[in-house]
Amino acid sequence: MGRPAPLATSVAALLLLGCADHPLTGVPPSTLQQSNQVFPQSLEKDIDLLFVIDNSGSMEGEQNNLRQNFPRLIEALRSEKLGPVKGGTGPCSKADTGGCKIPNVRIGVVSTDLGAGNMTDQCAPGGDGGRLLNGDKCVRPGASYIEYIDGVTNIQSPTSKDPVEQVKQAFSCMAALGTKGCGYEHSLEAARRALDGKTNLGFLRDKALLAVVFITDEDDCSARKPQLFSIGDYYYASYRCFEYGIRCNENDYTKQGQRTGCRPVDDPDSSKHWLHPVSDYVAFFKTLKPGGRVILSALAGPTDKVEVGADGYGNYLMPSCQETDDRSAAPAIRLKHVVDAFDKQGHFSTICTDNFGPALKQLGELIIASLEGQCVDAPPLTENGNLVCNAGVALGKDRAGREVTCKAGCLERANCVVELSSHEGTKTLVPRCEPAKFQNPADRSCSGASCPCWRLVHKPGECDPATRGSPYALEVLRPAGVEPDKGSAALVRCATTPETWGSAPFAEMPQCF
Repeated sequence: MGRPAPLATSVAALLLLGCADHPLTGVPPSTLQQSNQVFPQSLEKDIDLLFVIDNSGSMEGEQNNLRQNFPRLIEALRSEKLGPVKGGTGPCSKADTGGCKIPNVRIGVVSTDLGAGNMTDQCAPGGDGGRLLNGDKCVRPGASYIEYIDGVTNIQSPTSKDPVEQVKQAFSCMAALGTKGCGYEHSLEAARRALDGKTNLGFLRDKALLAVVFITDEDDCSARKPQLFSIGDYYYASYRCFEYGIRCNENDYTKQGQRTGCRPVDDPDSSKHWLHPVSDYVAFFKTLKPGGRVILSALAGPTDKVEVGADGYGNYLMPSCQETDDRSAAPAIRLKHVVDAFDKQGHFSTICTDNFGPALKQLGELIIASLEGQCVDAPPLTENGNLVCNAGVALGKDRAGREVTCKAGCLERANCVVELSSHEGTKTLVPRCEPAKFQNPADRSCSGASCPCWRLVHKPGECDPATRGSPYALEVLRPAGVEPDKGSAALVRCATTPETWGSAPFAEMPQCF
């Protein structure tokens, strides 16, 4: 997975970000960025995965694409820390994790079909109602989702003895929803109903990480006014959802042409406010779990191209991407807005590709990093804006081509704020460990009033700067024999440089003091 885009900001703006009660200290002399990360403190093994799949008439190819490439996501979830698969094939080692277990997963599938008022010819009232689908066909009787717990599955009549392979096969069965669903895709509302605790009792586990994945070639059209469905022809559903749910810089809906600056209408007093506000969905998903415990992902239409066309019957929303003559996607403006609200826990990819594999692999890597990753995702800085580094570490070549190394270690000077968040969401500020703890990575416990405490440790094997952004990992030290609470997490904010590790500007930065 590529590194997230830098969050460049001035110092004044920086101090307004994150936890205002504990601002980063110092006044760095130049523009910098702030790293905001959530690190689990116990070995996480539980993931609840909800797939919200568009089952309208244009989705046959995309559903097949998802079913064929879903194994890429599962393979990305294998972890050496979870141990080898019983009955699996291949080794379980850092060099090759093909025989390692995956986390304990529950995987459910819902459709985007919630009906469309009284349009019974195309959309049955209520649709699928956010209910988990295809459980009776793909898993054991009485179950409505796939379950894998410590190498044991609930898969009906498996054709493989390898439980991870059983999960892949069952999902291929479960994701085959067909294409007779309603063309008014209620993606966000279907997810809300699936997870609100009323429709699918028992699916969500209290302490599991949650990932919600949207697969659709249309934007969300979660309507709050049923009148939306009775205006005009069903064929122009995409444009109607756009007209009554999106505001652009050019808002004359009688005209054709490109639109710029398009964003969801979120003003309840607007005459165009016919869809549920996306802010309601952002708030809903964020209240399901403590901070950093929800991942949102979407394979949908990109939003960099928005254009309105016309034919002899009226306006229509033109595709923002086209895979084939009969496979395209509308710009998913509402969906992307919600996904983007989750920052580094959000993942958006185009659906206009004949191979979902890379996007699903990236999603798997994001999930597993959220479960076990502790790597600081950009090079940290001191309070005065100098580079934090470990003595002797190679920093790359300067513009003259000379190799540059860190002259003196100063990880203990990293300008970071660390809070521990319990499963219930209670936050506690964690002090910095004493310098001796930074200098002796083998010393993994602490004592006294300043315990627990945090430190940065040089871990080039685990934290590859080319992919993780830096070779440094966060560690929270505790008294000897004391284990972190299950479901707890470290909320970390560090002043970091936007320069890429190993680049010439990075290698030339002033170090430490």
